Order: sequence, then structure tokens, then C-alpha cells
Amino acid sequence: MSADGNAAGHKVSERRELATTESENKPPETVAEKCDERHQETRTRAQARHRRSTSLVSHTVRWSQGVVVGFLALIGIGASASYFFREPANLGFLDYPTIVALHVVLGAVYLAFAPFQFVKRIRSRHLGYHRRMGRVLVAVGLVVGVTALFIGVVIPFSGWAERVLIGLFGSLFLFALGKGFVHIRARRVALHREWMIRAFAIALAIATQRVIFIPALLAAADPTDGQIVTLSLAAWSAALVVHSSLAEIWIRLTRKRRSHETSGTRATGDPTPGSR
Repeated sequence: MSADGNAAGHKVSERRELATTESENKPPETVAEKCDERHQETRTRAQARHRRSTSLVSHTVRWSQGVVVGFLALIGIGASASYFFREPANLGFLDYPTIVALHVVLGAVYLAFAPFQFVKRIRSRHLGYHRRMGRVLVAVGLVVGVTALFIGVVIPFSGWAERVLIGLFGSLFLFALGKGFVHIRARRVALHREWMIRAFAIALAIATQRVIFIPALLAAADPTDGQIVTLSLAAWSAALVVHSSLAEIWIRLTRKRRSHETSGTRATGDPTPGSR
């Protein structure tokens, strides 16, 4: 027992001496290295705070955007429903009831379902639904766009100015819709998304036109026919220009963010979310 105890004691002593030697041979940590470590920790904490702040801002912006889009879509749907319960402001509608009814009903369908196509959670969890509804909405959108061109060009409420305005933006809507469909058929998802945003922004302008026109009409008290036409044209112009501009701004902002995320992911060799 005594011999075993002595051997164990020698081994413990040797380990202590070895640890002491290693600690003595280890070069002392310089002040610069300590400063670098502190700087790295500070930068890491700052980056974490920035990511949390950016995530919060992004969530707030998207939530606000969803509320505004939903509100405008409801206005557009309500305007379509009200058509069947009042006399039309444009008496030319009575000459082409089928075409106008197609435009009104299918326009409400487009506004009701198109916003959900842009919800990432629905796309990722129900991709089959997203694709099927996308095909339906493209067909619906084509009918809505063609009938809008017919109404705006053949029976305009505000004369030639409306013909030019509706002709221009109606053609842009159909062009954007077609481009979006062609791009997804070629599996160019990013370009498909951008062109569908443009198409939807133009379609949603019908609601914003009413948000501008009706309060202006009420503020005018007893407007003349000429003033009503002027207000209608001004509301249409403002709504279409604002919607198209906001769509382009949103596309470019999200395009930069997506390209940055993709480049950063490629640098680390990890796949981007949804790339599989």
C-alpha cells in the first residue's frame, strides 16, 4: 500500500510540474490581443442587435403593407359588389352589361385571391395551391384586363383622356401578367415575382382611385360635370402613377436584399432558404 501510494504521489507531482512548465512556456497575452478580443465581442454584440432591429423593422413594414393591401382590396371588392345595387355612373355600361359584369365580378375575384399569392408562408407550405391558384388568376386577370381596355376605350366616363390613361395602364397590366406567366414557365421565379407585383399593383389602383376620388367629390360640394370628370381623371392618374412607382421601389429594395442574401450564402457555401 505504501509503495502504491508513493507511486501515485509521484505521478501527481509530475503532472503539476508539467502543467506549471506549460503555463510558464506559454507566451503572455499582449494588450493588443486583449483589445482585439474585446473589439470582436463588441462587434458581435452590435451585429446581433442590428439583426434583431432589422428583423423587427422588416416585420413591421410587412405587417403594415399587408394591412394597407388588405384594406384596398376590400374597397375594390366592395366597389364591385355595389355595382349591382345602384345605377351606374357611366350610362354606357348599360349598353354592354355582360362585358361590364365580367369585369366587375372577375375583378373582385382577382382582388380577393391575388394578395395571398405573395404570402411567403402560403407559398412554402402549400406550393401546389399556389401554382393552381396562380394559373386561375392569370386567366382571370386576362379577362379583367381585356374588359377594362374595352370599357376604358369604347365607353369611357371621362372622354379621350380616360381612353389614353386606361389604354396605357390596361396594356401594362396585361403585359406584366403575361411576362410573369412566361417567366414562371421558364422557372425564373425571381422575375416572375417582380412582374406579378407590377400587375397586382396596377390592378389594386382601382381601389386607391376611389379613396382619392370620393373624398374629393364630397369636398367639392356641388361639382359640375366638368369638375367630376377632372376629379376622376386626377384620381386615376394619381392612383396608377403612385401604385406603379411604389411597386418599382419595393421590387428594387427586395431585389437588393435577396441578391445580398444569395451572395452571402454562396460565400459560406450554405443553401438559401427555399432553394431546395
